[in-house]
Amino acid sequence: AVVSTQSTGIDDVTVEIFVPKNTKGKNVSVKILPSSLSCTVFSETKFSDKLFGSIVTDESTWTLEEEDGLRFIRIFLVKCIKTPQNCWKSLFQSSCNADPLTLDTMQKRFLQERYQRENPGFDFSGADVSGQYQDGGPQFNFQ
Repeated sequence: AVVSTQSTGIDDVTVEIFVPKNTKGKNVSVKILPSSLSCTVFSETKFSDKLFGSIVTDESTWTLEEEDGLRFIRIFLVKCIKTPQNCWKSLFQSSCNADPLTLDTMQKRFLQERYQRENPGFDFSGADVSGQYQDGGPQFNFQ
């Protein structure tokens, strides 16, 4: 797979692609559009596809970084819909799907983030999540 790592939060998605050590910014072209993303390195298209969801292009960006001797492109995408129910099951509509265990872990983390935002005085970081947590967990409508 071209995408080395990917992480998803309620508000954003981060993608990392390993590149050769001699890669400079002028060798990279990243096109961030509201519903698609493409990346070209040394005139070779690494990917070009429709995103799983829409993003805010003005708040999304990319950088070329080096860490522990590895050079990579980090792409930071800000989601348009920032809710726990908007868990991206993949980066693209047609590829880069999260495996079931990873998706399960993401949905649990989203529910913890949601509860933390709804209850800022409490710490849910060590909470064990079980039960109905898919799609952002249960919706409460207190009248």
